Amino acid sequence: MFNADELKSWIASVGRHLDEHCAAYLIGGCAMCFKGLKPATKDIDIIIASKKEFDAFDAAVIKAGFKRSTDLKDDFYITALAVYEKGSSRIDVFLKEVGKMLKLTDSMKRRASPYKQEGKLKVLLAANEDIFLFKAMTPRAADINDCDRLMRENLDYDAIYEECMSQSSSEKKWYFWLYEKLCAIENSAGIESPIKGKVYQIVKDSWKDRPSDFMSDVPNVEAHIPDKKLAEEAKRGGE
Repeated sequence: MFNADELKSWIASVGRHLDEHCAAYLIGGCAMCFKGLKPATKDIDIIIASKKEFDAFDAAVIKAGFKRSTDLKDDFYITALAVYEKGSSRIDVFLKEVGKMLKLTDSMKRRASPYKQEGKLKVLLAANEDIFLFKAMTPRAADINDCDRLMRENLDYDAIYEECMSQSSSEKKWYFWLYEKLCAIENSAGIESPIKGKVYQIVKDSWKDRPSDFMSDVPNVEAHIPDKKLAEEAKRGGE
């Protein structure tokens, strides 16, 4: 586990070893630690925008004492450009796109806030809205707690909705996963998102294209799918 002080020490160490300028966008629990939203995180999730920056970052992380791992057992991390481990701590570095899902867009870059400059390493923290959206794409139960915490920070839900819709396409309909996570959070924490109804309407309009496991982890489907016919179809899976 990394606490905030250990994370700062790690950044300083990588910055000392970096030979080229590199911008690292922190998109998960690490960013939340620096924002004071959680005390510690087991792993660090980073997006780097270019292969040239990654090459320099890769060398610096190894010099800082981490070992690059190729044993990627978790499907979500299968597209990580590199995974580094040291003891029980882990760093996942993605190039432009996370897990064949969301990309680091220009709008996300604009919303990110500069955190620290260590040598040639510039660290930026993704906006809470974008951290929420990245976490909404994962099946990990722990991310529900993080999303719950983020929802207590006066999120700009319109920005979340617009980013999700702009990255969705005929092949990648991320709004299904966003809706499922909104329902899971409501079940867990009792917090309903102000965009839930709007996202549901898009889900309903695209119902025939839903993933086969859509809402499979939500026990009370009928509470979140007002249309009884659609709720029954969701319970049966992708028929």
